[in-house]
Amino acid sequence: MNDVRDALDARFPGLHAAIEATLVEAETHYNRRSGQAPSEFLLEHTRRTAAIARRIAALEGVDPFLPTLVALYHDAGKFHDGEYHQDGVPEEEHAALLAGTMLAGFGVDPGDIASVQQALRALYDARLPCVGACRIVQDADRLDKLGPLGVGAFFTKAALRGRGLVDALLQALSRELTYAGAAPRSMFTATGRRLAAEQAPKTIAFFDQLLEQLESWGIAAFERRSIVLHEDFRTRDGAIVREMEVTIAMLRACPDCGAPLALAHRREPGVKCDRLVARFSCGRCSYANETSLCLPVLA
Repeated sequence: MNDVRDALDARFPGLHAAIEATLVEAETHYNRRSGQAPSEFLLEHTRRTAAIARRIAALEGVDPFLPTLVALYHDAGKFHDGEYHQDGVPEEEHAALLAGTMLAGFGVDPGDIASVQQALRALYDARLPCVGACRIVQDADRLDKLGPLGVGAFFTKAALRGRGLVDALLQALSRELTYAGAAPRSMFTATGRRLAAEQAPKTIAFFDQLLEQLESWGIAAFERRSIVLHEDFRTRDGAIVREMEVTIAMLRACPDCGAPLALAHRREPGVKCDRLVARFSCGRCSYANETSLCLPVLA
């Protein structure tokens, strides 16, 4: 991470510190408005993503300057005005506008500014072509969520949100397992695909062992179910994938009465993605719970 800072400071002294200060201020504002505990999760994720993007760029033989800048700004619009996805404007648009103003103030070349803004807007907008730095940063952002690094971030986020172990798994493990399963097909670069193929099995193996231990000690019994969506999904590069598998992690039986749980699912549009909502319900008592995740975007 110091390599990212040092490289940027060599060209534009003070820019790296200004970006980080903006990220800290945005998260602090959001935490205060939402009543959450102080945190710097956004800053740490951004630092990791920038470091990974710089590494991918080097392995791909690409100048790391633009990928590093895009990575540093890629989540800068997440907590716009102290809110999270409240104004209907994609967070990447807020990030692009912020980057444009700040980079111009530091004398960055207008052509480079335009490239950064283009990459930010295209990161998770399937209507726009993801090229150049966009492809590297998209891969870096996803790689940060895989392997030991991703597992650590999963539990850090759960703790910041006040979730206990079992609750965190109920709410978010389906997402982690689904994304890990789709990870190699979600990467644009050859380096990203190789690293995803290395790290994704580590994610799955860790959670397999965790669930096994929870059950063996009588704490909680989970099972994994697969939902296969039989329809055409278009990749970011325009290819057609005929089906998509979603992994659902759920309790094996109702925690209130011990009866089997039924699994149902529905699709609904989200601010940034097409969401799948899984609902677990008991036929004997009133227990019901839901989890949701954005469907994986394939490269």
